Amino acid sequence: MLAVFALVFSYAGRSVLRSKPFADRTTAALRDPAVQAAVADHLTDGVVRAHGDLIAVRPLIRVAVGGVVSSPGFAAVFHRAVLSSHAAVVVQRRPAAQLNVADAAVLIRSVLQRVAPGAAATVGAERAVPLIEIRPPAALLDAVRVARALYTAAWALALAGILLAAAALWASDDRALTARRIGTALALGGLALVGLYLIGGAVIQQTAPAGRGPAAGAVWRALAGGLRAQALWLAGAGAVVAGAASALMRPPIRAGGSLVPGAARRWLGAGLGREPAPSLLLVAIGLGILLEPGPALAIVAVAAGLLAVTLGVAGVLRWAGRAGAQARRRRGMRRLADAVPAVEDARAGSARSRLWPVAVSVVALAVALAVIGSGSGDEAPAAVAVACNGSSSLCARRLDDVAFPATHNSFASVTIPTFLFGQQDGTIADQLQFGIRGFLIDTYYGYPTKGRVRTDTTSLPKRALAVQELGEPAIQAAERIRGGLGSMPVGSRGIYLCHGFCELGAVPLASALSDLRSFLIANPGEVVIVINQDEGPTPADIAAAFEHAGLDDLIYRGPLGPFPTLRQMIDSGQRLVVMAENDAGDIPWYHLAYQHALQETPFRFRASSALTDTSMLSATCKPNRGPDSAPLFLLSNWIDTTPVPRPSNATIVNAYPTLLRRAQTCRRIRRRLPNLIAVDFYRHGDVVGVARTINDTTG
Repeated sequence: MLAVFALVFSYAGRSVLRSKPFADRTTAALRDPAVQAAVADHLTDGVVRAHGDLIAVRPLIRVAVGGVVSSPGFAAVFHRAVLSSHAAVVVQRRPAAQLNVADAAVLIRSVLQRVAPGAAATVGAERAVPLIEIRPPAALLDAVRVARALYTAAWALALAGILLAAAALWASDDRALTARRIGTALALGGLALVGLYLIGGAVIQQTAPAGRGPAAGAVWRALAGGLRAQALWLAGAGAVVAGAASALMRPPIRAGGSLVPGAARRWLGAGLGREPAPSLLLVAIGLGILLEPGPALAIVAVAAGLLAVTLGVAGVLRWAGRAGAQARRRRGMRRLADAVPAVEDARAGSARSRLWPVAVSVVALAVALAVIGSGSGDEAPAAVAVACNGSSSLCARRLDDVAFPATHNSFASVTIPTFLFGQQDGTIADQLQFGIRGFLIDTYYGYPTKGRVRTDTTSLPKRALAVQELGEPAIQAAERIRGGLGSMPVGSRGIYLCHGFCELGAVPLASALSDLRSFLIANPGEVVIVINQDEGPTPADIAAAFEHAGLDDLIYRGPLGPFPTLRQMIDSGQRLVVMAENDAGDIPWYHLAYQHALQETPFRFRASSALTDTSMLSATCKPNRGPDSAPLFLLSNWIDTTPVPRPSNATIVNAYPTLLRRAQTCRRIRRRLPNLIAVDFYRHGDVVGVARTINDTTG
């Protein structure tokens, strides 16, 4: 009984009362189609309730939501929600918590935009937020606290059971019989737990709301299935001990030529009609099979299996004992023929034959204790089985051991009509889908004015520096545009992604961060790096923008070295590394890039030959900004033809063999893996392929 209690308390403390294992198990239940259907129905109802006009397209929404619920992105959202709500109730002891899946709205909206654009417009971040409200009764909360306390006593109970069993064996006049009783008790205890698991699942399915029985059963299996596995280990060890002890008993207890214990035969056979217990037991078994044939027959099958193990172990060990005895008799006969005393040899052989059952029992118990103690066999399947940045081989590598394809002035897309002098083939959202995972951005304050953005002059660099950065023609163009906008802003000041002057083109930071959040939520296995050239916006305003975009929980908050592995970052949910060039303030996750974290190559090359001529490559790898001790290495690979960038240059310097040769050269010279390979016009050449090759050839 103590062993059974120890097993239950240990499992509960390890797998149910701790937030992460509980979240893993609950999320694993999402793989079941019945659970997916129940969750999808609930979310669909939430979307339709939020906007009554959507009732006409409910079937279409249900199909879209069903696809979302079965995606890895939703699994990651659900996992984070369960972690938060479980910690709130069990650890923080709140009386109630919501299973909040607000990020699911992002996934639903992205699907609806393809199949029902009108419906997608009505699904905002506030839609379909609460999946379940958890409001456990006070008695259950008290029980959880007691269980948490009892978890610490699980090993004490197990040790007490072992000591009591040892004491019983020591004091027993018939140790083989006592050992068999101990083994039988362990087997029956494990069988009882298996029975409770099976019966509990049946009861939960029957008492679930109409149509939700299969989903409730799937959740029960995810949460309690590990206990069944552990109970089977305990029962199996008990059966082995009982069988080994039976092999030690002389003569073996037989009933009608079988190995069934005589007491059991008399109780179940001759006792029928004379004593009530055997008859009542048979009635209970029969009713159980009639009412719940599945669980009842499963319990009977497990019991039969345990009995078979017991009898099999006993038979094998008895056979081994007889074979050993016959061999000893033959050796004794030969020694007698040679006039050599054989009495001591026979005694030693008899002692050895009796040691085998003891050794088998000890090994069986040791294996069961090791499996149960380590939790092996009771783990839930991986809750979110995703690759890391597209490759499972990258999961075990630290952030600074991975190459990321990156873009320079990532926001400056030629696809934005109002952006002059664009340097990329698509927006940040396009780049994320293409495979870009590193983004070099510039932020400025600006005012919306007449369809463009007027730069806040307090964040503008001195004109001479701007000319050096952008060139005189670009500055003159910006000044002409600025003069035509007038001096009165239309809206309030905001943060924009610009290059030098927002008059030449601007993207609201909020828009870019929203695209980034949507991508990260839909792709739970991706890690992204952002380096912000902050030209005026304060660290507090940058932090507020990230928080307002819903990225706060996704930002990496750990140290800059040693970095965690990509798998650790993904499992923690902190998959977005953010750095500043000029001022990081006291924001804990916002690091000064070139102070401690990042070192780089030069970045101003005027001709493509600088990056293609093998005799000149060494010069392109020399240190620029950042200390030699910085863990991350930025390789800048673009041609500066200010003010007009040329895609033709990108075609040359981004070509796979050319870019790979330079990356390998700089890696050899700097003795650093190029973590960020930043280019202009990312669709020209093959920056993604080069990063993949570097990762594939990094051991």
